[in-house]
Amino acid sequence: MESIVINNDDFFASVLECLKEGRDATIPVKGFSMLPLIRGEKDLVILRACSEVREKDIVLFRCNGRYIMHRIISIKGDDVEIMGDGVIGNRENVRLGDICARAECILRRGKKRINPYSRPMLLLFSLWYKLLPLRPYLLYAYRLLPWNYFWVRRQIRAASSKG
Repeated sequence: MESIVINNDDFFASVLECLKEGRDATIPVKGFSMLPLIRGEKDLVILRACSEVREKDIVLFRCNGRYIMHRIISIKGDDVEIMGDGVIGNRENVRLGDICARAECILRRGKKRINPYSRPMLLLFSLWYKLLPLRPYLLYAYRLLPWNYFWVRRQIRAASSKG
């Protein structure tokens, strides 16, 4: 399959335009920051424009000139604390106005629909969040699983060749 490289700002300008028109946008995911729920280069996410967000929502937001998709940890007034599921300790603090969209659905390998807000998925996230001190070890073990090992190596090689 042939791939096309698009400038990130141009890509997200198109995504935001689609959302403004009231349509959903399906985007590919890159990186490890939402492991194990969302897997870069494997899964797609369906985004929808949102007027309200809640704690535990997965959102697309702009921070330091970049578009990032992570989960809301807390909301205090207009201040939102966000953290990736696959992140060990780094959190982003943004304003409600920086949030562009909410993830409505995850397409596992581009096919199987997963509702990230179903009761089982939210229970899984709650457990995952409580295991925050153990996350480095759990993520390391996850990356060593036979079906993830070569995918992770390929992702690391691709990231190191860019930088």
